[in-house]
Amino acid sequence: MAAEPLRRLVATVVALAWALPVSAHAPQDAPTVPLAKPSRVVAKAVPTHTWNDGAARRGLFLEPGLEVDFGSSAGPDAPIAVRRAGTASSQASAFVSPVLRDEAGRLRALPGGVIVVLRDGTDEAAARTLLGRASAKPSRRLSDTTWLIEGPVGLGSLELANRLNDAGGFASAQPNWWVQRTLK
Repeated sequence: MAAEPLRRLVATVVALAWALPVSAHAPQDAPTVPLAKPSRVVAKAVPTHTWNDGAARRGLFLEPGLEVDFGSSAGPDAPIAVRRAGTASSQASAFVSPVLRDEAGRLRALPGGVIVVLRDGTDEAAARTLLGRASAKPSRRLSDTTWLIEGPVGLGSLELANRLNDAGGFASAQPNWWVQRTLK
């Protein structure tokens, strides 16, 4: 009967000894060899630009070889397309925006303007005063609390949106984004 508990004890000690790392079995002067590969550190790309999506700060990555021309002579109903940067027509147009890629991988561009959401309870006169103090020129009222503010095509509207958002007088301010759509 005493042999059974002793056999279990020996089996447990042997099992624990095998579970220890290799370096615990090796003599003190023997070199140890790691059994697993060290984890690889993946460098995360740093965004070139940021914008405020409500309370969240989102990263954007500039796509240096791409642009969108929002002043195309094809007409207002023509589809807007991403094209290679540096074409002769893009250098003369003031309606060209660089293309940015958001964290989800979608292509975005800036046709101009900023969408500002005011805090609840702001009437139109108070809204115009608040926008005027922030040097924001309203283009049109979209709803009771939402306004489209005039802004330049391209990165200027991103900078304006960030400045208005950082001013703190609004519920939110973000660029009037153009986002590339894909057909399914």
